[in-house]
Amino acid sequence: MTSCIINRETKAKASSSDMLYQRRIADNQVLSAKLELHLRGSRYAGVGTQLLGIVSLGLAGFYSLDPEVMLTWATSLLLLNFWWSRRINQTLQTSRHFTQRPSVFNELIVHAAVSGAIWGGTVIWLDGYLSDLIFYLCVCVVAVISVVTIAVSVVIRQAYLTQLIFSLGTVACWLAWHANERPFNAGFAVLLVGLSMFLIVASEWMSRAFSEMVETSLERAAMSKDLASLSDSLKTRNLQLQDARRQLAEQATIDEMTGLRNRRGVNIIINDELARMKRLQLPIALIALDVDHFKTYNDTYGHPAGDLVLQRISTVMLEMTSRAGEFAARMGGEEFVIFYPAANRSTALEVAEELRRRIVELDIPHEKSLTAPHITISIGVVSCVPDWELEFDVLLKASDDALYLSKTNGRNRITFGEVNVPEE
Repeated sequence: MTSCIINRETKAKASSSDMLYQRRIADNQVLSAKLELHLRGSRYAGVGTQLLGIVSLGLAGFYSLDPEVMLTWATSLLLLNFWWSRRINQTLQTSRHFTQRPSVFNELIVHAAVSGAIWGGTVIWLDGYLSDLIFYLCVCVVAVISVVTIAVSVVIRQAYLTQLIFSLGTVACWLAWHANERPFNAGFAVLLVGLSMFLIVASEWMSRAFSEMVETSLERAAMSKDLASLSDSLKTRNLQLQDARRQLAEQATIDEMTGLRNRRGVNIIINDELARMKRLQLPIALIALDVDHFKTYNDTYGHPAGDLVLQRISTVMLEMTSRAGEFAARMGGEEFVIFYPAANRSTALEVAEELRRRIVELDIPHEKSLTAPHITISIGVVSCVPDWELEFDVLLKASDDALYLSKTNGRNRITFGEVNVPEE
């Protein structure tokens, strides 16, 4: 049984090892985690960057355009950003498996395009109203927005590139197309194109780094989950092994054929029982018994029949030792003992007589017996209030001596013996 448990445990460990070291994170899980990371970063930092841009361009055009027009422009963008922030919060609250909702990814791309187009269109719109210095400052503000946004939007690189193309790309094309209308349009167009190329390369590197970070995080989370599962599995296996050990320990103290305690089982519990009776100063009784002419019975009927006799006698003994502290044991061959706590001499003799009578009533034929035509037993009984020097071996020897007298005096009888504690 133990080997089977160990084999099952080995297989479990092997499968657990496979589970731990062969786990691969699915692509849709990585994408879902990246979408969540992107949304969590852009709902505050991304919106905050947009607000700074609105304030900067609003102040730049406030004194050059009709204030009501600029307030309308700023208010519209603020409402759009607040709506987007609220939309992100709702998305995060309602779903964390974003790959099951393809619209989330599409919404990010559309928002990136609209946001980039707004900033590019705003710069183009302001071109006709601002001085050269203020206009180029507005161009720098849009460039800064694109640079800052990379930190929160590059997780989903497609969205960032979309915003970059619609903002810096649009402004760069406009400046190149109108290179002669302002003194530095051509230079700023080249700078914006160069900045865009740098941001494209940087976004590739950062996006790859974010992907590796997300995948590593998911792998660690999966590993942690697997380890927790393995820990639970090992706890279960340990409990099973402990139960198996307990069963093996119990089997080692139980006689396999009769179900009674064996000598080892007696040694485990007898000292505690004796100590308890010594503390309480209550009498104890030990009954030793032996099947009369049992070797002759085995020679006549065979050992299987002899084993059956021992089993039937053991059943009677078990029925007579049902209370706490009482036990019956097979000491070897056809020799048995019964221990009774809190039993004085008269009680012990009554129990012994009942036991002898019940064995006779089994009426197991024994035609070659020199005592009776059926199975009988000889019994030796001792009882005393134990003192602190009394050991079980002394009690056992006294009962064996009484049993020997019963066998010597004709068998099928009970003899009461005396317990003599040897002097030191």
